[in-house]
Amino acid sequence: MNDVLGLLLLAVYIVGILAISAAITYAVVKIFPTERNPKKPDNPEDSDQTRGNESSGGSLFRRSKRATT
Repeated sequence: MNDVLGLLLLAVYIVGILAISAAITYAVVKIFPTERNPKKPDNPEDSDQTRGNESSGGSLFRRSKRATT
């Protein structure tokens, strides 16, 4: 009987920790929401939408903002 109560208490503890973490996550999302409309880039050439696949050259990284001449 002691083992059953121990396992039951462990299950209640795990559920309690999960509930607390869910409540904290919910509160943080409500207090600090993300922006609905992301900021537009200053230069239209920096936008991924304006660059075609040919101009990007299949690169995984964005172009450097420094002038490379």
